Amino acid sequence: MELSDLALTISLLGSMVADGWCGILDLLALHDPQSGRDFFEEFWHKLSTDRWVLVGYGGQAIFFMRWIVQWWISEKAGKSEIPIAFWWISITGGCITFAYAIARIEPVLLLGQSLALVMYSRNLALVYREKSK
Repeated sequence: MELSDLALTISLLGSMVADGWCGILDLLALHDPQSGRDFFEEFWHKLSTDRWVLVGYGGQAIFFMRWIVQWWISEKAGKSEIPIAFWWISITGGCITFAYAIARIEPVLLLGQSLALVMYSRNLALVYREKSK
């Protein structure tokens, strides 16, 4: 992306936010000037040609499953519960997403997942410590 294209994109986003409305359709209408593809074309192109994108989506899908497991267990118990599987799924999805962040050099995901993995591991250690008593 050239500097003038980046400035135009930032200007467009800034004006939408300044107007108090940031329409998702306006954001989706943005396109990559280098490739000439709109959002959906670029999305499909990356999905079909970049295997790391599939790894990233796989990690996010596994990560999302933790909420399904937590919801299902809580419904069965009739109260809010966080099962051990929640933490194991969090670590699994987090590690895959962390690998994606390293491969793609994504500093936001890298920092977020590295800190989150520490917290998930700590919670799992606390659960096992409590069970051993």
